[in-house]
Amino acid sequence: MHNHFSSILISISFILGLTACRTTLTPEKPAESYQPYLYQPKSSLINLPVEMKVSELETFINRQLTGLIYDDNSLENNGGDNLMVKAWKKDNIKLNFDKGQFAYTVPLKLWIKAGWKVEQFGITLSDYREMNAEIALSFHTSVSINRDWTVETKTVSDGYEWLSKPVLKLGPVDLPITYIADLIIKFNIEKISSAIDEGMKASLDLKTNARQAWIDIQKPMLLDKEYGLWLRVIPKTISAVPLSGNRGMIRHTSSIEAVTECFTGTQPPYKVNSKLPDLVPAGKLNDNFLVNVTSYITYNYIDSLSKAQLLNTTYQIGKRSITITGVKVYPGDGKFIVETDVVGNINGKLFFAGKPVYRSSDSSIVVHDLEFHLKTKNLLLKSASWLANGGIERMIGKKMAYPMGENLRETYALIQESLNHYDLAEGFYLKGLLNKMEVEQPVLTKESIIAPVSFEGRIFVSLESKPGKK
Repeated sequence: MHNHFSSILISISFILGLTACRTTLTPEKPAESYQPYLYQPKSSLINLPVEMKVSELETFINRQLTGLIYDDNSLENNGGDNLMVKAWKKDNIKLNFDKGQFAYTVPLKLWIKAGWKVEQFGITLSDYREMNAEIALSFHTSVSINRDWTVETKTVSDGYEWLSKPVLKLGPVDLPITYIADLIIKFNIEKISSAIDEGMKASLDLKTNARQAWIDIQKPMLLDKEYGLWLRVIPKTISAVPLSGNRGMIRHTSSIEAVTECFTGTQPPYKVNSKLPDLVPAGKLNDNFLVNVTSYITYNYIDSLSKAQLLNTTYQIGKRSITITGVKVYPGDGKFIVETDVVGNINGKLFFAGKPVYRSSDSSIVVHDLEFHLKTKNLLLKSASWLANGGIERMIGKKMAYPMGENLRETYALIQESLNHYDLAEGFYLKGLLNKMEVEQPVLTKESIIAPVSFEGRIFVSLESKPGKK
């Protein structure tokens, strides 16, 4: 009887001892709070280098300038100079480009009517003669583009050469008068130069072309149909460097400063700003290019990964242990709040807090400095200091990693492939090369974790002839 009673006492003591080692915790739940996402994507520079063969420009000019190119059809012009001059293009214009200037020769067929006129005592005496000649005029023209996209040209004569001697018609007789014709040409050369300037300005309508390009580039471009990858460009300013060239090529580079963003899914919304900005002159253009990609990580995804890593895991500290039976992650005060349900020597809930950061070594979002939430820790120090100082935060924190590398690599590859030779318009192609990726500090918004990503590289637009075309 005594032994039986002793066994009962020992069993009761053991049960009471186990019960005494268990603690029930109900700490106050940290409030959810979200960070405002102030979207400030970095700007890119899209360079638009255009190369053109001098021979192609020569052909273009010859198509534009045909027939009569100078016509002074009044004897009363220039204060009554008693002179009329007509000039027709005789042959193709020969063009060169050197040291930022166009040099060219214009072969002309001339018709000149000159004479004299005297009015005295109500009597008018006059005599006029016509002459014909062929001449090659040489000029050089400097070209610049104003801020309002108008073209400024300055044409200066480099002299001339008679292709056929000028002759004066005296009835059936042709009288050579080279000396007189030289004086006439020298007198009119500035007027001819001005006429060439006006013709070049009329044929080089850059503003119309630039405005159309400005509008077109604002429309989202579908880079990959299968994945629904879109590139949206929001241009801000345009700058340009002066014309340059050598070895029969003319080069001109302009650059659009823009925000470039990638989206997946349906076509992103856009708004076209049709006002063409002023052209900003630049001495040199760099070629850095950034594609801004906003990566979204939902809390459902975070929860599912957290549960896979933490559910039913047991943590032993000395002779005591806890097992995690429930996990939920939500934002609070700019940090991850990890809510866990636990059983074991502690029953109830434990709350942890840590800062999400991007880890470049494996392209993951990880939690730095995971600690018990302050109110949870205060409660533990009073009732379960063994857990508060047991290092469980570090053990749990090591398991909280949320990989985004696969998505980033896939996006990177898709953008790179699309930029290899993207067809913008006939003859114009978008090309680029990505070489660097940067992920900024994640932001905890209400719907998801946002990780701004930028891909850095080089992008430009090239002008190419279609196969079989020149």
